[in-house]
Amino acid sequence: MSSSYAYFLSYSINALELIAAIVALIHYKKYANSSERYFLLFLWATFFIDSILGPLSSFFNIDNTWLYYGYTGVSFLFYYLWYHTILAEKLFKTITKVLSVVFMVLYVLNGTNVEFQKYSFVIGASFVLILAGFHLHQLFNSDYTLKIKYKLSFWITIALLLFNIGMIPFILLSKYFNIWVGNSIFIIILFFLNLVLYGSYIIGFTWTKKKYNHF
Repeated sequence: MSSSYAYFLSYSINALELIAAIVALIHYKKYANSSERYFLLFLWATFFIDSILGPLSSFFNIDNTWLYYGYTGVSFLFYYLWYHTILAEKLFKTITKVLSVVFMVLYVLNGTNVEFQKYSFVIGASFVLILAGFHLHQLFNSDYTLKIKYKLSFWITIALLLFNIGMIPFILLSKYFNIWVGNSIFIIILFFLNLVLYGSYIIGFTWTKKKYNHF
């Protein structure tokens, strides 16, 4: 893969982030009174960090390890807090709190060591999968079952579920990509995982209806 094509895919991910943030803004009134309203700021923050702060720090030769490390940690904590808000069962909420504390401790202990960061991500993503399963269980046993496609939290959960199912083995095997299949496949897989993530977000913000989004 040429460097220009790699840059194209990288910028395409930034474009997906921007499109998702714009669509979230356009449809904000549909979910303004729900816990999902915080995703609007989260998506714009993600775009700002990936497309502006990250490239700027690289341009000025500033080490941005802490920027992305901090963002990853805050992202997982954001998801955990969101799930704690929308999960109804007391047991699920308690498990969410425990997973959040465990993640924070491990994340701080792992620090910015590149190899340990991979395991931090895998642990964080695995916890998201657990909470996503709790939420889907809650949805399929609620009055929303027949109208689930209009529930924004459903689409966000599907996005996180599919993305992290793909990212966990992707991260664990990343160091072998140059040996097995080459860097080009690595970049292509990363792009399509982000396409699934932000594509699901976009569908959710577009299809959701106001009456299905509340605390």
